[in-house]
Amino acid sequence: MTEDEFLELVRKHQDRIYRHALYLLKNTEDAKDMAQETFIKAWQHRSKLRQKTVQAWLLKCVRNLCFNQLKRRKFQVHLSEEDDDGDTFGMLLKTQENKSSPSPEELTIKQETKQLVHRAIGELPASMKSIVIMRELEGMSYKEIAAVVKQPENSVKSIVFRARKKLREILTNLMET
Repeated sequence: MTEDEFLELVRKHQDRIYRHALYLLKNTEDAKDMAQETFIKAWQHRSKLRQKTVQAWLLKCVRNLCFNQLKRRKFQVHLSEEDDDGDTFGMLLKTQENKSSPSPEELTIKQETKQLVHRAIGELPASMKSIVIMRELEGMSYKEIAAVVKQPENSVKSIVFRARKKLREILTNLMET
């Protein structure tokens, strides 16, 4: 892989890699560091990278780096109730667009819902959280996720099913309190 090809690879994937790190770490500086470290590793392994699987390789790499970072912190990351980069979970919470500006009541309901979802996702185990992020927020297929986590596609489907069920339970409990 030439330097120009590598730079094109970085341009193509840097936003997704950074977002994935941000979703997992919920810290912009750490996410930037993990994204940069991912591309350093990619440069070091550029002779082994294949165009067909490079995205999965990059996501697996950033995922592992983030998990290592979380272990070093010695605490579980809880997603904050604020958005560091705008509408972080907007895709998950997207509702039908109104023809006019939303009312203050609609904005309040949306913000409260977003806070509940942030808390619920924060309570998922790290491996489950990562897979939910890839599926629901990144829009990746089960096959792509399976390649990243090196598990059978049916196992990924099962994890997503259990994660959604767990999110429903968590959200139900949060709404009752």
